[in-house]
Amino acid sequence: MSSKIEAPRPRSVDRSKLSYVSTSAPKDSEVPKPRLIDRSAVEYIRPVLTVLEKNVHSPVTPGVVHFPQFKITPALEKAANKRIAQYPDDQRRSAVLPLLHEVQHRHGFISPESIEWVANKLGIAAIKVVEVVTFYPGFRQKAPGKLHFRVCRTLSCAMGGSYELMAKLCEITGIDRSSADTHKDPISISPCGSYSVEYAECLASCGTAPVCLVNDDFHEGVTPEKAESLITQYES
Repeated sequence: MSSKIEAPRPRSVDRSKLSYVSTSAPKDSEVPKPRLIDRSAVEYIRPVLTVLEKNVHSPVTPGVVHFPQFKITPALEKAANKRIAQYPDDQRRSAVLPLLHEVQHRHGFISPESIEWVANKLGIAAIKVVEVVTFYPGFRQKAPGKLHFRVCRTLSCAMGGSYELMAKLCEITGIDRSSADTHKDPISISPCGSYSVEYAECLASCGTAPVCLVNDDFHEGVTPEKAESLITQYES
């Protein structure tokens, strides 16, 4: 057996028999014009918020027209400095509650910008302020209505008709509470932004049930039949 291996010789190609595909378009061909996009039909995918972002997030509501946008003013700075001065320097963070009350009193609710301002003012992380805001139900993270009703729903008031009172208030003001979340998003607002409602836990007047707060005003013995006159006295 021969140990030599013969390599195959390359075949010669008859170039006259080859065919080529042209990569250039014919001169008389028309280039298609770009189509216009109907942006109203484009669907955008919103980014998923983190747990922290959800806790800080302030959805826009119809009630926002009744409250000034958060702004650091000399008056706010003066009020904040006065509050902070009531605590020792090494306990500045204790002023977080008073500062949040100042913000909500002036602007109606606690916005992400105001959380950042309070944190910077006290030299603490923003999450520490968020923990306070989300713990106390008295702090709001979205704009309520111009008139905000907090109806007590604990035992005495519930037996006295507070649930019926809530239903009547919603009926008069056009508020839909079908999507309300008692714990995470308790405030429901009218389409006009003038009224809002939420349930409150014991308002400490069981003997005069049902009771409610209108903004910061306390009202006793507010039966469903008195709902309309209660609203009227604030509109006049």
